[in-house]
Amino acid sequence: MSHTVEQIALKSSSPGTQRFLKVHKFKAATPGPKVYMQAALHADEWPGLLTLQHLIAELIELDKRNLLRGEIVIVPYANPIGMDQRINGVVLGRHSFSAEGNFNRHWPDFSAVTKGLLAKDPQSSVEQYRQGLREAVALLPTHTPLAELKATLLALSIDADIVLDLHCDLQALVHIYANYRQRQESELLAQCMRSPIVLLEDEPGGSPFDAAHILPWIAIESSGCPVSCFTATVELRGFADVDDELAKADAQGLLNFLTARDIVQAPAKDMIETKVLTTDLEAVDSVRATATGILCWTKQLGEWVEKGELIAQVVNLESDTPAQGRTAIYSRTQGMLFTTNIAKLVCEGDNVGKIAGTQVLKNEAGGGLLSL
Repeated sequence: MSHTVEQIALKSSSPGTQRFLKVHKFKAATPGPKVYMQAALHADEWPGLLTLQHLIAELIELDKRNLLRGEIVIVPYANPIGMDQRINGVVLGRHSFSAEGNFNRHWPDFSAVTKGLLAKDPQSSVEQYRQGLREAVALLPTHTPLAELKATLLALSIDADIVLDLHCDLQALVHIYANYRQRQESELLAQCMRSPIVLLEDEPGGSPFDAAHILPWIAIESSGCPVSCFTATVELRGFADVDDELAKADAQGLLNFLTARDIVQAPAKDMIETKVLTTDLEAVDSVRATATGILCWTKQLGEWVEKGELIAQVVNLESDTPAQGRTAIYSRTQGMLFTTNIAKLVCEGDNVGKIAGTQVLKNEAGGGLLSL
């Protein structure tokens, strides 16, 4: 058996408290790719936490039967800092209370590392690039708890062949964010995860965790070196979709993907043919509230909408004639409604949902379309 569990101590922000990460590693005798998975980098997004518990349990049994190849590294909770940010019983785990920003933004770009190695030796191997990346991660600053956490997670993941970051939305279908260079692998993952939506981009902006792993390879792709890390962000529905049945199904989906990649040597189970809409991230309509009031959807998650179709209304609570006191929201694109906000009392301009379309949209707000 190859399963080991490590506990990595982290900085604490106050006396009398401790923080640490648990890391499950499966290092099989049979060579193969390295896989890294983590959950709840946004610490208020919990479906992945339960999914990885089920996945680890399955991997332990597969490991006992010597049915694994390569190395699998799983961090079942990636952000103990954010998980501790509780106010009045509510976990606020998306942005750091230390004023260091969104936990899934501003990750380092190691493109200069791989470009430097390429310039030094045009014949550098994939392993030489990975060693350079490991050395660069070892030099990252660790002067704050969050800086140390980022450096620790990157030390575990930067040399992986596959990196899957498990998140969720507010209310949503399963969907996947990935790089357009890796469309085929992204659609395979979508089939395994029963995800009807794959959103492809070149670089999403904001420097999220997944970008830190692919940008160094994109920087040297013109040299003929393959993009040697498949990385994707997997959104496991909405934040309230946390139960054993969903988590078991999602864990099996991850196992099926590892089976398809010849890392798990066991037959895939419970595969269901899924119709996948693969589109450009910039073809996503970030739906905005057109007024302040109570939001009432006329379309439901998973429904197809036409451009200009009524999809929701905002009820004006100050109206003297409530029957007429509604402001319409129309779709800017043809596509599938795949996320909606849980908040029903909205302000004008709030991002209240997303529609995956097929035509690139003008981003009038500036910045990344999905910057919130």
